[in-house]
Amino acid sequence: MVFIVTISENEFKITSIQVQKVEELILKHKRDTPNFYDEGESEIFHVPVEDGEIRVFHHKPKKILTKRPILFIPGFGTTPWTWRQFHHTHHGYAEYYHLETRDKKSNRIRRHRKVNFTVDQIAKDIAEVIKFTGLDKRDYVLMAACMTGGAILQGLIKGYFKPPTAIVFDPFVEWKQNRALVRIVMPVLPPAVLGAIKFLIGKVVMANMKNEAQKERNMDTIDAAVPWIWRKFSLQNINYNLTKNLREIKDQVFVFHGPKDKYHPEGTFQNIARSIPNGRFFYMNTANENREYLAGAIGTSFAYKTKEDGIPPELELYEIKLKRNAPISPKI
Repeated sequence: MVFIVTISENEFKITSIQVQKVEELILKHKRDTPNFYDEGESEIFHVPVEDGEIRVFHHKPKKILTKRPILFIPGFGTTPWTWRQFHHTHHGYAEYYHLETRDKKSNRIRRHRKVNFTVDQIAKDIAEVIKFTGLDKRDYVLMAACMTGGAILQGLIKGYFKPPTAIVFDPFVEWKQNRALVRIVMPVLPPAVLGAIKFLIGKVVMANMKNEAQKERNMDTIDAAVPWIWRKFSLQNINYNLTKNLREIKDQVFVFHGPKDKYHPEGTFQNIARSIPNGRFFYMNTANENREYLAGAIGTSFAYKTKEDGIPPELELYEIKLKRNAPISPKI
């Protein structure tokens, strides 16, 4: 029997055996395989949404070994390159969809003054993709990371969709990052100027960041940034906060926390899970360069099980039992 030791309400230390088990799980799913966005590896189509279309990759191998498909939604502004390792864990033997939300460079959203880039609209877009692909009539795994994890939670709060299995990996439920910069600079900064200095802003924001893997991911995101979308998104979501509404979610939600970094601190995600009546919390630590592989291994493990099968056995030992009668820390 292996245990996660709780040091304090919001900090955990996993045993050496658990560290070994996480590495074994990642190694089991780490494969030399084509990227999902390589030519001929996926069907690419665009789904109609409000004010335009968004891009979806669909990979369906000839021989499917898993029991159900995965719909994965990467975090804000990321490129297919950033999350390529997520799909390495199941490429070639699982059916899966990779959804690029309207904040991505690939979108075909019409630019106008009232165009909507709120997290709520992103949740509505996800619902459109679920219907468009027919997943609403199937047993499937819905998984998202960071900001789009928050969009999944928003969709569950509003009832836009009801997935058989909902997994959020380090979800953002409140805007906390660089708020002063957004409030002061964004309203007066034209998109053209933002585009010209986006790398400078990125270097300033990441000046004290020691996590090289996270810096590499962030710089890739900045390189692909569409200035007018980032400006619109930040101004429309500066007051985004789901913390008081999480209790309205009736569905079971699996909240996973991977390696901590500047934007994914310990404690935050445990509190999110505790705020959801049927939330379940899992803490799995690994090297930062393996973060996407870890997320992929989690999604793949659930794809091998049906909804009725419950939690995959290889993930059970990482669940932390939540004390819902205890006060929720303000650190969400």
